Amino acid sequence: MIKLEIELEPSFCNSWPNIVVEFNKKLIFKDEICENKKLCLDLQDALTSQNSLVIGMDNKSFGKNHVWDTISNNNMIVADKTLTINDCMLNDISIKDILLKNFFHIKRVDKQPSYFPDKIYSTGCMNYNGYFFLNFNLPLYNSLIDQKYKKEIDVSKSYFSNYTKVFHYEEEIELINKIEEKLKSFDEKSYN
Repeated sequence: MIKLEIELEPSFCNSWPNIVVEFNKKLIFKDEICENKKLCLDLQDALTSQNSLVIGMDNKSFGKNHVWDTISNNNMIVADKTLTINDCMLNDISIKDILLKNFFHIKRVDKQPSYFPDKIYSTGCMNYNGYFFLNFNLPLYNSLIDQKYKKEIDVSKSYFSNYTKVFHYEEEIELINKIEEKLKSFDEKSYN
């Protein structure tokens, strides 16, 4: 079973923000968030070997019907509809750092300027309509460890002190698989 927990903090401007949670392209939760809240969702029903999680906000107005969900006074924002992810966990493992590493993807609506970038760095605050995402494979912990800690191998570093090789076990896995195949064929031959 895979359990998703999201700790949310909303801010009000004209209305409260909506959270949208999709798992493997299926909407699994959508609701208005009116107070600090911890969502607990079970992902088991839609789980596959390769999975996609999307967490976003979808109801911020940028001029539709003359409504702006950001109010400023003397160039200072005095009210803003936002939704902040304070933490996000899969089976009690925080994945907020992975979500942030993947950037916030903006979904343009209404009169939102086109010169804004499509992806922005965020500390977890959704200031626009859009989403964070995470792709993960099973086994879950292997996938999360790789995404959190595995780095590109830096070939300029010395062989014996190259810390970027940590979590790159592809060669070892290939060798283990070859050994397992040989043992399997040996067992089959010895029983025949």
